[in-house]
Amino acid sequence: MKKDEKREKIITAAGKVFGQHGFKETRMEKVAEEAGMGKSSLYYYFLSKEELFEAVVEREAEFLKNEIIKATKDIADPYKRMKVYVIARMRAFNKSINLYTAVKTNYLDHLPFIEKVRIKYDKEEMKMVENILKDGVKANRFKLVNTELATIAIVTAIKGLEYTIIIRESHFKLEQQVEQLLMFLFYGIVKRH
Repeated sequence: MKKDEKREKIITAAGKVFGQHGFKETRMEKVAEEAGMGKSSLYYYFLSKEELFEAVVEREAEFLKNEIIKATKDIADPYKRMKVYVIARMRAFNKSINLYTAVKTNYLDHLPFIEKVRIKYDKEEMKMVENILKDGVKANRFKLVNTELATIAIVTAIKGLEYTIIIRESHFKLEQQVEQLLMFLFYGIVKRH
């Protein structure tokens, strides 16, 4: 097995173990066992548990980004693209438990790379949403005075509801939840006469 293949195998195994036991409770012995190799082999590729967790989180962040891009790239209508964006994001985030833990929990703040991951993730998300909104304005589908402020509002709303939506997905249709969220964000609560 090539060096890169072994490294990827370790990251995959670690993602599974971190996802099941959390960062604190994960032991390198368990990761080595899951990867089917000796613990000393892990340290050849990763100097510490922190470095291995960083590789897992970075892979999941890349997976999340790629899933969103793949889901939205061929959708011309900005409203539909926003809806598909939110659904793809929720589903991919649900599969990226280690990324979710890194971005959402405070007990990992002592790890130096966590803030870097959060900042990078936030910037990418803001850019994706802003691009959808700008396309909507260009297509005369959205009427926005301040795209930047609208981006912040939408991203904040999505983040605020992600835990609830992810947890409830088994009970509620994700598409219906997202449709209601977007209707509220785009059309508000005020009755029109």
